[in-house]
Amino acid sequence: MKRLFLKSLVFTAVIAVSSCNSNKQATIKEDGTEAVKIRTQEEGKEEKNDTIAVQGKVNEINKGKDGYTAILTAEDGKIYYATISIPNLKDPKQYRSVTIGETIKVKGNSWKMEDDNYITVRELEK
Repeated sequence: MKRLFLKSLVFTAVIAVSSCNSNKQATIKEDGTEAVKIRTQEEGKEEKNDTIAVQGKVNEINKGKDGYTAILTAEDGKIYYATISIPNLKDPKQYRSVTIGETIKVKGNSWKMEDDNYITVRELEK
């Protein structure tokens, strides 16, 4: 009896987990019927990152495990969080420490989270 209960519990858990990862999206129409749309992989992908170059003054530095994040104020007044680390740079020899107040130019992949602008730095110019 315990074995049967355990098997049914595991079976229920597997069904619950697999249904959470479903590619189906259901909507209820006004007449009470249900319409199911199957999402494709293309619809689930995030937007591609843009590559940008920013020159700005370093306001703050937050040290991390593999590098640091420099908070930059660009010439147009925008704030950027530039993550600078050896693994992310195209040429690891470009890696260097920067100081608060220094003006630097970075190139890399940009993305937004809420209202904040982030850059994964690929090139750190001197």
